[in-house]
Amino acid sequence: MTLAAAIGCAWPIASRADANAEIEAGRALYMQKGCYECHGMFGQGSITTGPALAPHPIPLSAMQAYVRNPKGQMPVFSAKILSDDDIARIHAYLASVPQNPPADSIALLSNGASLGSHPSSEASVAKPSERGPSIYAANCAACHGQSGEGGIGPALIGISSRFQISDIEARIREPTGIMPTLFPAPLNAGDVREVARYVASLKGSQ
Repeated sequence: MTLAAAIGCAWPIASRADANAEIEAGRALYMQKGCYECHGMFGQGSITTGPALAPHPIPLSAMQAYVRNPKGQMPVFSAKILSDDDIARIHAYLASVPQNPPADSIALLSNGASLGSHPSSEASVAKPSERGPSIYAANCAACHGQSGEGGIGPALIGISSRFQISDIEARIREPTGIMPTLFPAPLNAGDVREVARYVASLKGSQ
């Protein structure tokens, strides 16, 4: 094998190794700089502390601009604290986070029922049962308001325009910030599904 051929064969391996190193460096920076405290360990975000960043982060240039001049409660990260190269590494890490499977495809979250027993489309699961409002009133209304208008926690009215039901379920099962852990007790998988459907049905006045 010629030297040129050997280099050509080794190049993809070296490129993958470099990419993996950048991703690992980005993950370390994400933890070191405290990004996980608001956006979750895997960039999944939280309704109360910060938006989701993964698995599809905003374009790198937009992320760099926002980090330098953020809105709301997010602190400013100057170039001395976080360089553009560091942000690029964090971006690579967030882009590497795999997409979660739909909640209805996970048997353990469906009380062991067969996958074919639950509708798969968002439209077909949008209507809450009568249990949804009662579960919400007992476990969620104290922070989010009796009708989802907000209080200690953020308003939930119109949340379905930003999140799918599966996303709402995920945030109930794996809360961040000050939101309490309600799953697997006092809420089981069926309870989480019903209250998520109810929350998704909350609409503002027209």
